[in-house]
Amino acid sequence: MHPFYHYNLEDFLTDDDFRLWVKNGQPRNDFFWAKLRSEYPEKALLMDQAAELILTWEKQPSDLTHEELDHEVNRILNESIRTVTARKTGTIQLRWWYAAAAVLVLVGIGWLISGDGFSSNGGFTYKRYVSASPVPLKEVVNQGRKAMEISLPDGSEIRLMPHAAVSYAPDFTRNHKREVYLSGEAFFEVKKDKANPFFVYANDLVTRVVGTSFTIKSDAGRVEVIVRTGKVAVMHAKDLTGDEPANKIPGNAMLLTPNQQVVFTADRPMMARSITENPVAIAHPAVKPDFTFDNQPVGEVFRLLQETYGIPILYDSARLENCYLRVALRDEPFFDKLGIICSTIEASYQVTDGQVVITGQGCE
Repeated sequence: MHPFYHYNLEDFLTDDDFRLWVKNGQPRNDFFWAKLRSEYPEKALLMDQAAELILTWEKQPSDLTHEELDHEVNRILNESIRTVTARKTGTIQLRWWYAAAAVLVLVGIGWLISGDGFSSNGGFTYKRYVSASPVPLKEVVNQGRKAMEISLPDGSEIRLMPHAAVSYAPDFTRNHKREVYLSGEAFFEVKKDKANPFFVYANDLVTRVVGTSFTIKSDAGRVEVIVRTGKVAVMHAKDLTGDEPANKIPGNAMLLTPNQQVVFTADRPMMARSITENPVAIAHPAVKPDFTFDNQPVGEVFRLLQETYGIPILYDSARLENCYLRVALRDEPFFDKLGIICSTIEASYQVTDGQVVITGQGCE
């Protein structure tokens, strides 16, 4: 049985992938959630209710008081109850909805009002970083219409996008750190130096690497880190005390690998790890991977996908051991390939915490 069959209202509300799909309308997941609704129509009302609440909570905290939030939750629940009643469901199910209301008020107020104790305005900005620097910084601002190439003193490269700016110390390596302050969007190709980690400060997020390539997009209230190659550690600026050893990754950091990303917004102060919209191959081998499969075990297919894109793919190998694939894939995007494979073996996939989880009944 599909694991989502057991989902209740709170499960949908706390599912990172479902929330991102509701808020951003990610096309790659349209198939997954639509398939879930068609397989289990009894979950449709639940999904609609969860979606409406998620969109309600997208308002700024200052826009809703506790009483207003409570009223909005009750309104949505009452509408659902009337709908369920019209469909002649039993008293037991109605009681379930009332129980869910209590959960919603607690979860909703916890997410929206408390915000994990973090200010919705955010306390870290490019100007504050620069003004607080103990040494004079060199600033480069891209006022043109094309990307600007910048070479740092350590040999690292930055592709600075229009209207973006970076600042760094001319004496670049200090206290076993290489530090850059960013406003706007930039692509970094960092020269490997284990003894002197590379730090990028962008609003409320700090990105730490040793040697890799990645993109950071920052603007007022939002930071996005997208990994191209290597590994990246991302952490909240508020969690850094300044006393941490440069060569040690804090325990509260989130680790990202190729084709993974994290998005942080000041009004939703939690890092959500996911997969990039259009994953690309992590290497360019001399021989291009062949995605033409002639009756090959699906496990080998998933292994090739994982090796090519660096994205973890989880599945029940015992359940799918009798599934074989006969299909010729060309230059389709990663998620198109994945969708074709899953459709062929009558399985589905979900993106959760930067991984792909495959579920299916198996093959005879």
